[in-house]
Amino acid sequence: MAKAGKTPPRRPSATRREAGPQREDATPTLNRSHIQGFVAGCMASLVVGIGIMKSGNEAPVALQNPESPPVEIETGPRFDFYTVLPNQELDLNSGIEPASLENTEPDQTQYILQVGSFRQQDDADRRRGELALLGLEATIESGDSGEWYRVVVGPFDRRSDMARARSLAAQADMDTLLLRREAP
Repeated sequence: MAKAGKTPPRRPSATRREAGPQREDATPTLNRSHIQGFVAGCMASLVVGIGIMKSGNEAPVALQNPESPPVEIETGPRFDFYTVLPNQELDLNSGIEPASLENTEPDQTQYILQVGSFRQQDDADRRRGELALLGLEATIESGDSGEWYRVVVGPFDRRSDMARARSLAAQADMDTLLLRREAP
């Protein structure tokens, strides 16, 4: 047994090889695998070079059947509409009448924007005030049971007015809901 205080001598690792001192001016040595690789590379380049020389001397032969006529190959795009369109006739008198842009019947539908729905009337008043700062006139409608308060803008006579109000509300991060109601 080893005495206390003394450590046994350290044995060198089995996987570590200690290289002897190498000289800096030593010339590298070529072994057998170096020479075999060099010879294989030379042979491969010789074979490739001969193959390129043989293929360069032969002219490409067109594969054509002696019985078939020669085929013409078009090099650019072909547009037929230059010749087809001038020869066509258009019938503009088909008997179809254009739709009338004027509304002959009064529309019974109104569109309004709902800008919020709240359980507390104070919250609905706050939203109405925010819309007033944007220049929109809003009203508060209470539900049948009085539990919900809707903040609405409109009705709108023109679609452009409705789009403007919707855009202003969107810029202020307020979601809108387009509602359709029958006119009274």
